[in-house]
Amino acid sequence: MPVTSGEQPVALPISEVARLTGLTTATLRAWQRRYGLGASRSSPGGHRRYSPLDVARLRAVQQLVGQGLATAEAVRVVLVPAEHDLDLPAEADPVAHLLAAAALDLDGPSCRALLRDHLAAHPVERTWEEVIRPALRTVGERWSELPHGVAVEHLLSHVAAAALGAAASTDLPGPPAVLLACVPVEEHDLPLVALAAALGQRGVATTLLGAATPTDTLVRAVQHSRPAVVVLLALLPELVDPGMLTALPPTGRVVAAGPGWAGAALPADVRRVDDLAGALEVVGEVVSRTRFTTRGRRRSVAR
Repeated sequence: MPVTSGEQPVALPISEVARLTGLTTATLRAWQRRYGLGASRSSPGGHRRYSPLDVARLRAVQQLVGQGLATAEAVRVVLVPAEHDLDLPAEADPVAHLLAAAALDLDGPSCRALLRDHLAAHPVERTWEEVIRPALRTVGERWSELPHGVAVEHLLSHVAAAALGAAASTDLPGPPAVLLACVPVEEHDLPLVALAAALGQRGVATTLLGAATPTDTLVRAVQHSRPAVVVLLALLPELVDPGMLTALPPTGRVVAAGPGWAGAALPADVRRVDDLAGALEVVGEVVSRTRFTTRGRRRSVAR
């Protein structure tokens, strides 16, 4: 049975950790002996006890080993995530730490390899939320403090855009169902690149107009292509103009994406979403011929 000590979180015996992780008790003991990765507590009788953080570290090492990293290197990454001197959020994937370290070294090939391998093993939205976004956000918050902060931020953005583009399916039948654009003064279109990639994995064709799309250009594009969904991205509130939404010709669904739209007076038929998951949900509702699956594979819905 799990034991507690005062106000500390529940601590687990090695047998329970083996059941939770799928690792044998022999492997758990070996990892503790060889790498110092294991139980951080002991019971009153001297038996090893694992905290929730200990279990999370074990799972992180398993994930990295599954991606081809040697066990010793995976343990090093998990136990020493701050070598890059960036304070990544707790939910960041261990690969985000490797990505941040490679970007700080301006090591483009390593950044590309890390993202390529992670995208090959996971859906786009997981790579975006747990690897790319945490690294970019942290670098963006501290770029002015770094010796070459602008170069690091640009490297991460360009490598991420290329990797996401390569991960999406390009051989999709039919006309594009979704039109993606930034509001006229929004220069950051990487969230739309991630959305296009995630939709492509699901068999949904998109047209990405990108950053700083003028309103008249967007109007003409909607008139020409008549998409099922139009997604407009704004990351900052000072960049939005709700009037541009009413200027659009009739279309299936307009989505105001990003935190910039929070608090804006939107037409009743416009949906607002704050993240990639929300955008995928809305598009999934509208594009009725495509069903979303957790692994991102396309399946036709019976008519």
